[in-house]
Amino acid sequence: MNAACQRFTTCVARRCITNNCFTFTHNSTSFFCGRRGFAFSACFRPDLQSKLLTNGRVHGDLRRLLSCSNMSAISQLESDAMRAIIHPTIESIRSVRKSLNSSVSVGFVPTMGALHEGHLSLAREARAQNDIVIASIFVNPTQFGKGEDLDKYPRQLEKDVNLLSEIGVDHVFAPSSCVMYGRSHATFVDPQGFDQTKEGVSRPNHFRGVATVVTKLFNIVQPTNAYFGQKDAVQCVVIRRIVDDLDMDVNVRIMDTVREKDGLALSSRNSYLTPEERDKAPVVYKALSAARELFESRLARGMEEMDADDLEEVVEAVLQTEPLIAEVQYVAIDDLETMKPLTKVGNKGCIISLACVLGSVRLIDNIILR
Repeated sequence: MNAACQRFTTCVARRCITNNCFTFTHNSTSFFCGRRGFAFSACFRPDLQSKLLTNGRVHGDLRRLLSCSNMSAISQLESDAMRAIIHPTIESIRSVRKSLNSSVSVGFVPTMGALHEGHLSLAREARAQNDIVIASIFVNPTQFGKGEDLDKYPRQLEKDVNLLSEIGVDHVFAPSSCVMYGRSHATFVDPQGFDQTKEGVSRPNHFRGVATVVTKLFNIVQPTNAYFGQKDAVQCVVIRRIVDDLDMDVNVRIMDTVREKDGLALSSRNSYLTPEERDKAPVVYKALSAARELFESRLARGMEEMDADDLEEVVEAVLQTEPLIAEVQYVAIDDLETMKPLTKVGNKGCIISLACVLGSVRLIDNIILR
């Protein structure tokens, strides 16, 4: 089996992806790839034409048929069918997208790699809801500011691709910076107002970088559905804003933050924490939870609204009980849809977000109150 056939088999074996049909021949055996997945037949065994590759295993009849000539071809077929294809170039991933019928749904999970269960939960959701799943792994330099951790951000492509493959992701777009930002690149997407949020003030031009790379990724992949985690609260609002303002044909799906058992929000940067810092890190979620308890108790007593300052003060008070918290950069009480600051919080609720430095590690988290 030649390399082209092996790579094509990988992308079609598990999913029904297209109305197009392809055939190739190996050791006098004709293989047929069509809308209903990966089928195969021997030119002298018409009865095998309706057999399918099921759950990553070659059907027994074909296994017996090929075992006399090349058993390694079966093993390779089954192995390749379970691994996502890596695409380092825009042309490569676009060729996959262009090959798909318009009726095929494509789920997209953009990441910067160093995957944890939060990312993987997005991939599982995408796998459950779409015909084809594409993930991207790209550490985007334009969203890192001066003095931030661009150079030391963890990179583990092979491990990440293996994790995504186990879930059933079909393709991984893993470009380099020079692929995404050519030598003459001069265009950026700069949504207005988000640099004035507390997170924006802490990270100047961060959301311009986020908006630009997400716009580029959406243009390249052209997904039906795109999946993001709620942990990056302002980012979620930014992405919805650019999709709406620029009339992008993509459904943005925001999934709940995934947490450790002690409440710490999963993050690739958690790997920077020392054992002692990791032990104290749940204070972040404890502080947010204290604000939720205050909000719910006020509503239970019949209050229609409360001062946002009261929620901010209780969060800061809990954070200040932990000596390892070197800095509370901000606590923000904002509107759920616009991220504009609130002075009063009523039945409509709000989002409380914070950033703090624990030891030397910057942690962010948020909680939605309704």
